[in-house]
Amino acid sequence: MNLFARQLEEDLVVSEVLSVRPIFEAMPLSLNQEAAKEANAVYQFNLSGEGGGQFIVTIKNGTCTVEEGVASMPDATISTSAADYMNIVTGAYPFGLAFINGRLKVEGDLRLVIRMGAYFAPQS
Repeated sequence: MNLFARQLEEDLVVSEVLSVRPIFEAMPLSLNQEAAKEANAVYQFNLSGEGGGQFIVTIKNGTCTVEEGVASMPDATISTSAADYMNIVTGAYPFGLAFINGRLKVEGDLRLVIRMGAYFAPQS
């Protein structure tokens, strides 16, 4: 691991997580409907450790639904710790670096996971 990556990991903002649930509850409200108008994807999130859980996020035709549980056939599965997930979504730990360093694992269609950034980006 290079010096930059090591220092970034040492400087992570979130070391204790209360719960990731509020982030998932806010997803339907923060969806950029224009960017997601042609989307059709089911994401499974497996977040380990304190404050984690399993969530199904479905983005279809400009809408987003979230439920707790395990999807039978997700298009993409994202696995990481709850603390790392909080750091990724708050921007404290870049998605790409987390993926390269093995802190975030993706099974299925990586392109769909990358598109999530556009689906939840502010509307211009």
